[in-house]
Amino acid sequence: MPGGMKTLLAILSIALIGGVAYWGFSSQGPTSPQTAQQVYPQTAAGKFYSGAILSSDQTKAYVPTAVIQINKLTFVDLTLESPTNEITYQGLTIPLSLYNSGKYLPMLVISTPSGKVIAGVRVCEPCGSFSFHIAQGTNLKCDVCGAEWDLETFAGVSGGCQSYPPPKLPSSVASNVAIDLSPLGIRMAL
Repeated sequence: MPGGMKTLLAILSIALIGGVAYWGFSSQGPTSPQTAQQVYPQTAAGKFYSGAILSSDQTKAYVPTAVIQINKLTFVDLTLESPTNEITYQGLTIPLSLYNSGKYLPMLVISTPSGKVIAGVRVCEPCGSFSFHIAQGTNLKCDVCGAEWDLETFAGVSGGCQSYPPPKLPSSVASNVAIDLSPLGIRMAL
């Protein structure tokens, strides 16, 4: 085979290999936020996380952001300094005595389809439920009454208790989600 033919064949081989490699790498995994949103689960059960850390003044609880992003719906139970029958927050009476004899503050932390993080008290106040799951990839659903709220806004979508979403708690996000407990006016056990 003449030298020019060998060179042409080598160039074509390199181009073919390069094209196949480019095609293979460019078609892998999510490459844009829009594609990443498409992989948000249609349903997800809440997963308990027991490693939350309290600030020394008991006004903040910290949960690793990575845990929240992986779980999508994370349940966090904080031990109260003393058992409490109920607390009032945002005009709702939260019946803590119905959950583990009032020994814990049940919270939820959600990583929404848009990537926002929302924290709140894990309760459907009218029906007294403390159990939820993600439904249809867009809603938080009470496991007792079936009421649903939009994951991004907590606006009611359906069900009898839709006017009573879990009350939100102020939070901020960095390497940890910092949940502000001070508006609740209760003391946690250190």
